[in-house]
Amino acid sequence: MKRKKMWVIIASAIAVVGIGFTVVYFGGTASKAAITKVEAEKIISSQYPGSLEGDIQKQENNNYYVASIEHKGKQYEIKIHEKTGEVIQLNEVSTGNKDDRKASEQKENNDTNGAENSEQASERDKKQDNNAGQSVVISEEKAKELALEEFAGTFDELELDEEDGRFVYEVKIVHGEDEAEITIDAFTGEILFTEIERED
Repeated sequence: MKRKKMWVIIASAIAVVGIGFTVVYFGGTASKAAITKVEAEKIISSQYPGSLEGDIQKQENNNYYVASIEHKGKQYEIKIHEKTGEVIQLNEVSTGNKDDRKASEQKENNDTNGAENSEQASERDKKQDNNAGQSVVISEEKAKELALEEFAGTFDELELDEEDGRFVYEVKIVHGEDEAEITIDAFTGEILFTEIERED
């Protein structure tokens, strides 16, 4: 009888360890799952106006997707992190020949296909994240101009932020005792939100 209890306890312990290992293993790999091309396309379509040009390309060595958008006669290149879905870079591309752009993209792919360890890739991703604020379409000057058109006054403060994977300018304008905080889409220049505080 004691032997039977001992085997039941050992079997239970092995089952608990097995279940624990399964949860840790599958839970850890599930959190590292990459977004699909379709999900990347949905992110781009929901956050940026314009039409996608061509197919979204996955850059295996760089951990991001690259897409090209046309909006109001201009071409833009967007890079989306393959794990998080965050926009890591947005650049206006010269409106030169499409074949020239494809050739430069192919050259970039060939340059990055060399041996690259994960430490170098991680360092490059950090630099891209830090430079992402500089990769917006609407300049700070244009954002100030748009804010002053929305609310007349004196420019006080401007900050570039990321909200829901989208870059926005938060501009503060002061007029006498009144103060306005205006949120502007850094890609389109659209006024997303205006909050005016009036002193009575």
